[in-house]
Amino acid sequence: MPPEVLTTAPTGVVQKGRAKMILHTLAYVAGGAAFGFGYHKIVGCSSGACPITANPYISTLYGALMGFLVGGGIGR
Repeated sequence: MPPEVLTTAPTGVVQKGRAKMILHTLAYVAGGAAFGFGYHKIVGCSSGACPITANPYISTLYGALMGFLVGGGIGR
C-alpha cells in the first residue's frame, strides 16, 4: 500500500473530529460568557468607572472572548 493511503483518515472521522472541536470551543465560549456575566452581577462596579465590569454586555463579551482563547481559539 502506498504511504499516502496509510496517513489519510476517512471523511467521517475527520468530520466527527471537527464537530467535537467546534463543540469544545463553543462550550468554553458559553462558559466564559456565563462567568463574565456572573462577575458583573456579583462583583460589578458601583461607580460606573470600570470599563469592563460596569456594563453587563461588555462583561459578557469579554468573558466569551477569554473563554474562546482559553478553549484553544482558532489554532486548535
